[in-house]
Parts: sequence; C-alpha cells; structure tokens
Amino acid sequence: MNNPEEPVNDPVEPDPVEPDPVETVNDPVELDSVEPEGPEDRPEGATDTSVYVRRSRTPTLGFWVALVIVVPAVVALVISPFLDFVDLGGVVNFVLLTAVFVGVPLAAVAAGIDAFVHRSSGRRSR
Repeated sequence: MNNPEEPVNDPVEPDPVEPDPVETVNDPVELDSVEPEGPEDRPEGATDTSVYVRRSRTPTLGFWVALVIVVPAVVALVISPFLDFVDLGGVVNFVLLTAVFVGVPLAAVAAGIDAFVHRSSGRRSR
C-alpha cells in the first residue's frame, strides 16, 4: 500500500506570502479614484442598506422585561419544594401565576422607567 520511496508525513514548507497592505481609517483617500455609483451601474435587485449602531452598552427594554418576568418565576420554582404541592401541576401553576402577577407588573414598571428616562433625555437633532 505505502510506497517505501515516498516519504510519509514529510513536512512541506509553505511558499512565503507577502502580506497585503492594510488600509486604515486614517489613510488618505484619493477623491478622484472614488466614483459614485449611479442607478445605471447597480445590478438589478440591489438595494441600499442602513446599519444602525447602538452607541451605549446599557441593556435594552426587552432585556429588562424578560428579566423581571423570569426572575420571579425562577424564585417561585426554587421555593416550591418548601410549599405543600400535591403534584407537578400545582408547581407549574404556582410558577406561571407568579410570573404573571409579579413579573408583568414589574415589567410595566420597567417600561415606565425606560420611557421616562428616554423622554427626559435631550432630543437629538437629526
């Protein structure tokens, strides 16, 4: 099967590769070389794309709403062995009722605080 004349697992040195020059933001750009694309230059079906970037690292409202609904449910699940439940259905009912009657009002409070904070912050000019 193996030919004794061929070396096995012989390391092959890769060809040296010249690294491509990397352009940075601070590199000057020749304005004459940049040609704007007109509608006739675009392929059919191409559209413009907008990318929105979050500037701050604060969690979004969806995170807070999910958190204040899940935390009471998990706490109810943790304390459920200490309560007298007949079967698993009672535990599930207790966890869901806790999530609804404790978590949803807390989510409403979180939404109100978020609305107040965004309303009181200065309006940005467009």
